[in-house]
Amino acid sequence: MKRFLCVGVMAGVTASAGAADFSRTGSDSIAMRGPIAEGDVDKLRLLAAPGTALLRVNSDGGDPQAAMQLGRYLRQQQWRLAVDTVCAGSCALYVFPAARYKSIPGGAVLALQESAFLRAQAGPAHMRRSLIEVGVVADELDRETAALAAQLADTAALEAAFAAELGIAPAFYRDFRQVAAQADSVRQRFPDQEAAVYWWPAAARLQRCYGIAGVKEGTRAARLAPDGYLYVPALSALVMGDQALQACP
Repeated sequence: MKRFLCVGVMAGVTASAGAADFSRTGSDSIAMRGPIAEGDVDKLRLLAAPGTALLRVNSDGGDPQAAMQLGRYLRQQQWRLAVDTVCAGSCALYVFPAARYKSIPGGAVLALQESAFLRAQAGPAHMRRSLIEVGVVADELDRETAALAAQLADTAALEAAFAAELGIAPAFYRDFRQVAAQADSVRQRFPDQEAAVYWWPAAARLQRCYGIAGVKEGTRAARLAPDGYLYVPALSALVMGDQALQACP
């Protein structure tokens, strides 16, 4: 299978989305715009200069392995992260939690989707449907399904190693399943019933349940109230809160 198809199925973005753009936005900051792709960490290194301490992000996802590399780089450099508008998909799963200090100002959104672990657990039938949706023809489905299953298993193993290295609890990569289950009924309340489902965990839950500290969030609680979800028309996205989840141990 072509790599872009596999990445698209895993990360929820299309090949046409391209790669992220990086630019300096001040003496101490760099902005990242767009989906994360292989080689982005090298672009970031080239722009980095003494005194750089902040990465501003606006990303709807991208390649999981490239996002893990970016996350490790932020952790090593001790840079802060600020979400300009949205940090979704692989950005939310790997880049955001890796930064020691991160902020989500009013108007910005943190939006998690299925992790590699959950995608690997989905089963062949679900994978086949995903491949059909991205245009794989019938006589290639068996081969491409097997290839996708192997790629997802590899990525899930890398994800587990990433979590262990950074001290992230495994539940962070598994709790989306309960959130998505509740979203099925919520979607019936508004016309866009095909909206993609995302999860925006609260700062308190991130620290207490998953070991992800240093999160400063703006108006999350007010924006999700009173129903516990937020619809983002620009993304055709239903962003759920934590109401489907039990208290952590």
